[in-house]
Amino acid sequence: MISVMVVDDEKYVRAGIINETDWALIGCEVVAEASDGEAAFKAAEESRPDLVISDIKMPKMDGIALAEKLLARFPNIKIIFLTAYSDFEYARQAVRLGVSDYLLKPFKDGELEASIQRLLHLHPNAPANVNELEDKLIALKKKDEISNRYVQSAVAFIEDRFADPDFSVGGLAESMGVSEGHITRLFKAETGMGINNYLTRYRIKRAMDYLKDVQTKVYEVAEKVGYRDIAYFSNTFKKLVGRSPSDYQTKGLTE
Repeated sequence: MISVMVVDDEKYVRAGIINETDWALIGCEVVAEASDGEAAFKAAEESRPDLVISDIKMPKMDGIALAEKLLARFPNIKIIFLTAYSDFEYARQAVRLGVSDYLLKPFKDGELEASIQRLLHLHPNAPANVNELEDKLIALKKKDEISNRYVQSAVAFIEDRFADPDFSVGGLAESMGVSEGHITRLFKAETGMGINNYLTRYRIKRAMDYLKDVQTKVYEVAEKVGYRDIAYFSNTFKKLVGRSPSDYQTKGLTE
């Protein structure tokens, strides 16, 4: 479980964040809370949270100063700022400090959970090179790694039309003005896999990106990447990723 500390000088706002967020759904638990930056830093020293959700405008020590101290003391800590002040200077300072995300209050239902869920895939408890691991898990040759212009065009076609459930190799070949057999042979020689295999892997990689938003349903992701049958999508996803779409959405590759 990812440990979380919530910091806000408004008692009811703080309670609302703690009580109205489905922490279990996103693999988190609240281990501490504080009403100002000074108290928050002391609490962080004791509870060592993985993630801090903090207001910016607070008495004694504001969120910017708190973030500076936390990141100096705990370099791997993740911080999400919440503020009602849409001043660009706050956002600029937050980005410069290395703050993980920035949400304006009042945020919409599910917006905080979605932000946290995105961070779970880059959490310090996960491998530092998690994106590289995902690339290795579903390896695909990219356009700039391909020398044959026909295969480059085929990959571009796949990237443009992957969400079409009626995608076909014949349609791809026709769009390029070549025979199906010819483009199939070129594609296999250049990428090491068939066109349909490449399409499947590309669809699943895109599905992994969509699933990082906890508010997106698995069936919606299946539709977004060209699958009409959610069971077939789930089986294909599990075969390539090693876990079901729902497990991946909750845990990423961290457990």
